[in-house]
Amino acid sequence: MNKKLALIAMVVAVVMSAVFPVVGNTPVAEAATPPFTKPGFQRVWLTTDLPVDNGQVQRSYLWGPNFIDAGFERYDDAAPVGGQRRWVQYFDKTRMELNNPFGDPNSQYYVTNGLLVVELVSGRRQEGDARFVDTSSPANNVPVAGDNIAVNANAPTYKTLRSVASYDDGSVAANRKPNRIGQKVSETLTKDGEGNGVVGNNAGLANYPGTNIVYHDNTLGHNIPAVLWDYMNQTGPKFDTGSRTTVNGQKVFDWLYAMGFPITDAYWTRVKVAGVEQDVLMQCFQRRCLTYTPSNPNGYKVEMGNVGQHYFVWRYGGGKMPVSQPINDPILSPLKVANLSYGINAHLFYQDRTQVTGWVKDLGARWVRQQITWSDIEDPTRDDPDRFVWNELDKIVDALYVDNIHIILSPIGTPAKYRSGGSGLPDQDKMNKFGDFMHALANRYKGKVEAYEIWNEMNLSRESGTGINVNRYVPMLQKAYNSVKAADPAAIVMFGALSPTETNDPNYAVPDTQYLKDIYAYNNGEIRKYFDVMGMHPGGHANGPQYLYPENTGPSPAWNNSSEFYFRRIETLRKVMEDSGDGAKQVWLTEFGWSSDNNPQDGYEYAKLNSQQQQADYIRGAYQLAQERYPWMGVMALWNLNFGLPNVTKPTANGKNDEKLGFGILNRDGSKRPAYFAYQQLAKQAK
Repeated sequence: MNKKLALIAMVVAVVMSAVFPVVGNTPVAEAATPPFTKPGFQRVWLTTDLPVDNGQVQRSYLWGPNFIDAGFERYDDAAPVGGQRRWVQYFDKTRMELNNPFGDPNSQYYVTNGLLVVELVSGRRQEGDARFVDTSSPANNVPVAGDNIAVNANAPTYKTLRSVASYDDGSVAANRKPNRIGQKVSETLTKDGEGNGVVGNNAGLANYPGTNIVYHDNTLGHNIPAVLWDYMNQTGPKFDTGSRTTVNGQKVFDWLYAMGFPITDAYWTRVKVAGVEQDVLMQCFQRRCLTYTPSNPNGYKVEMGNVGQHYFVWRYGGGKMPVSQPINDPILSPLKVANLSYGINAHLFYQDRTQVTGWVKDLGARWVRQQITWSDIEDPTRDDPDRFVWNELDKIVDALYVDNIHIILSPIGTPAKYRSGGSGLPDQDKMNKFGDFMHALANRYKGKVEAYEIWNEMNLSRESGTGINVNRYVPMLQKAYNSVKAADPAAIVMFGALSPTETNDPNYAVPDTQYLKDIYAYNNGEIRKYFDVMGMHPGGHANGPQYLYPENTGPSPAWNNSSEFYFRRIETLRKVMEDSGDGAKQVWLTEFGWSSDNNPQDGYEYAKLNSQQQQADYIRGAYQLAQERYPWMGVMALWNLNFGLPNVTKPTANGKNDEKLGFGILNRDGSKRPAYFAYQQLAKQAK
C-alpha cells in the first residue's frame, strides 16, 4: 500500500540537492525520500518509486519506502580489486548493491540487487562470484507473504519453497515444469510441521482473474500467469533524474534485471495480511517474490514481496549490520581500480562548485584530486571534537559525491603547534596528532572519499622542511594508514607522490629515485605495509611522453639532459617498486601534465616551447602510452582544470604568469584549450 515513508537515521548521510518533479508544466510536491547512502541508489529509487511515493500513480513500490540499514558486506570480487567488500543498502523489497563504484554510473547494472531469494531458499550466502558460505539454515523464520511469523505461523516460509524451487543444479533438474501456457493456476502450497512444502490443488482458486498462464521461461523451467506477467511488463510514469520530470508511458522496470528468472511456478496459499487470513497467489524469482492478493484495491493487487526485510531478518536477526565486517581471509591483492581511469586536479574551495563539477562531468573525468590543508581544518589550541572545522570541505565532498565523481583527498600543511622550526612534517612526538586528524577525516567521509594521498612531494624541503630524511615519513604514513583503515577499511591509502628531481641536497631536495630506494630499504622495507597505491608526479617539460633521456631525448632544444624532465621517468620509479618486492601495487599519477605559456614564471621557461596544441598532443600521448604499456597504472589525474582562473590564482608581483596557469586546460578567461577537448575525447571513449 502507499504508506508514508519512515525515515530512519542514515549510516552515511548524503547531502542531496532538492528534486522537483514536473508533470507537463506543473510542479508536483515531492514526499520525503529514504536516506540514501549512495547517489546511485537514490537515482535508481527515484526513477520508479518517487511517482508512487508522491501519489502520482497507483501502483506498488519496486524498492519500498523504508530504509532498513546500510554498510559493507563481504564480497570477494567487488571493486576496488582486493577490497573484498561491497556497499549495500537494504530496503523493504530488496537489497541494493554497489559492486563496482568505479563503473559507469549510467549503466543499468551500476546498481544491482542480489539473488536474495536463492540465498533464503538454499541457506547458502553468496560472498563472491564463486564463494558461497553454507549456513545449513534455509530461512524458516520469515513467511514469503503476509504478516510476520509470530502472527502468521501457518504461512509458507522460504524453507517451504525448497520442494518446488530451482535454486541449484539438482533442484533445477528436479523441479523444472513443462510449458502450461493456456492453463490456469489452481495449485496450492502449504507446509508441514517441519516447514517443508506440501503441494495441493483448489480448482476454485483458478476462477480469480488473471490466473491463466501466458509465459513459460525455459531457462529454469517455470510458468508465469497473466496477472503477474502484466505487472512485470507494465508501463506508466517514471521519474527522469536528468531532466527532473516525470515521463508517462514508460516501461516501469526491466523484469529480468529487477527480479531474475523465476525459480518457482505460481502457487496459492492462505496467509494473514494485516491480521486477516486470505487467499494470496505467490511466485518467487531469483531476486524477488511477487504476490497477488485479489482482495487488495486496484493498483495494489500485485506487489513485490518484502524480500529485503525477510533477508535482513534471516542474516542479521533483525538487528543492525556490524559496524565493520571482519575479513578473516588474507587480502587477495592490494587495493586497486580495475582499469586505467581518468582523473583531474581541481580547486573547489570557495568556488562555484556546480560550475566545476559541470566541467568535470563534461570532460568525462571520473576522479578529482583535491588538496586540503591540515592547518586550515584543525585548530590545535583546542582539544575537543570541535577543533576540526569541516564546513567548506563538507560542501566540496558532497558536491563531488552526489555526481558520482570519485575523490582523492591529499592533505598537506602541518599546524605550527605540531612542527618545529622549518619542518613541514609533524614532529616525531606529534605523529599521533596526524593520525587523529586522518582518522577524523576518514571517519567523516567514510563511503564518500575513496582515496587519501598522504602528503605531497616529501623529497622537497618546501613540503617536508629542511633535513629531508625518509625516517620522518615512514611513521607518518604508518599513523595515517592505520587511522584511515580503522575508520574506513575500504578506503585506499596512497604513498604521497615525489617530485621528479636530480638535485641531491637534503636541505633543498633529494632525488625521487633515491628517496624511494631509501624508503624501501628503511627497516627492512616496512613501508610496504602502510600503503595500497604508489603516487607519482612525472615531469614533461618540453618533451613528448614517448621520449626518455638518455636513449631517446627527442627534438626539444632544452630541458632534455636529465630523465627528471621526461614523463617516462615513472618507469624508473616503477622498477624500484618491483625490485623492492612491491610490484603487485598500482601506480596512480596524482599530478602530471605539460605547460604552455608565453609569459611563464621564472623557472618555467620551458613552457614557451610548448604550443597549446602540443600540450593537447602530449596529454593524449601520455594516456595512450599508459594504456598500451603500463598494466600497473590506475588513476591518472591531470594537472590541472581550473587553477588558472582569476578567482583561484591571483596575479603575481613580477608580472609573469603563475606557474599553474600554463598547466591548465582552461584559459584565464575560462575558455577551453585544445587539451580540454583531447582529454574529453579519450575519457569519454574509455567509459
